[in-house]
Amino acid sequence: MEVFPQYFRRLLQNNAAAIFPGSARQSTETATAGNYQLLVQEMQKIPMEAQQASKIAEALDTSEGDLFRDFELYALVDHFRLDPLAKVTLALACRKASKADLRTKGTTTSTTPNIRNER
Repeated sequence: MEVFPQYFRRLLQNNAAAIFPGSARQSTETATAGNYQLLVQEMQKIPMEAQQASKIAEALDTSEGDLFRDFELYALVDHFRLDPLAKVTLALACRKASKADLRTKGTTTSTTPNIRNER
């Protein structure tokens, strides 16, 4: 059994209030003290490790929990300010998901231009 999907989903759930502005889930400082940095590190691996985007897409491909029922892929990509390569890599991986809404968001995210200013 693969451990990464559960690990990544837990990181997202614990940090949802910081990542998704409209999230109903409140975080506590003790819950997010060290694991936000772990989430950042996992997201930064996307352009460097070939399977990272697929592993993240697999973790997002669930309806378990409110956060994942209608997952905000664009908000995740925007929050972590992924570079164009990482953004497209993750979006393409999401296009292979079993959930139709995640596939659609993968298509939309991969074709949406980056309109914010570069760092």
